[in-house]
Amino acid sequence: MPRLQRRAGCFRMSTSSTGSHTPPRSHASGAVGPLAGVSGLSAAAAYAEGGGCDLAIMIVEARYERVHAALMLAVTASALGQAVLLFGMGAGVTAFCEQWDGLEQPERDAARQEAGVAGLETLRTALTDLDDVTLMVCDSGLKAMSVSEQALLAGVAVVGLPTFLDQAGTARLAVF
Repeated sequence: MPRLQRRAGCFRMSTSSTGSHTPPRSHASGAVGPLAGVSGLSAAAAYAEGGGCDLAIMIVEARYERVHAALMLAVTASALGQAVLLFGMGAGVTAFCEQWDGLEQPERDAARQEAGVAGLETLRTALTDLDDVTLMVCDSGLKAMSVSEQALLAGVAVVGLPTFLDQAGTARLAVF
């Protein structure tokens, strides 16, 4: 698979010394990334001028076709230079877990790969390697699906829905 180009983009998240995930800060409270050091109305103005993400993708189901389509869209948009934010909510949090436990119809991935199309793991690896992709899951989705933070991929922020909406701003939104 060709190497995808990287570029700076969405807000970055930090990991505390205990290893737990902390949510990215909102643009008004001191974001990391394009709005670092900007606060208040200046942050809102910078965000409106394109400092946020271009595409926000919400994954709310664990069906193979929906997860695959969401990851394909995210990788493609990122490869085209767009900043992408992926957010798992409800059953969609399983797409952000290290293991694919909870994914419905995982056997479909083998047929997809045999047809020469990137599989889920290839897509997810590409997303974690790109600088302009931010991964988040809903804290209530983890609870509802009985998924622990330790089951998540490295670099996935656990946040509430308000943080997702704040980070997505006026980006285009796709729901899978």
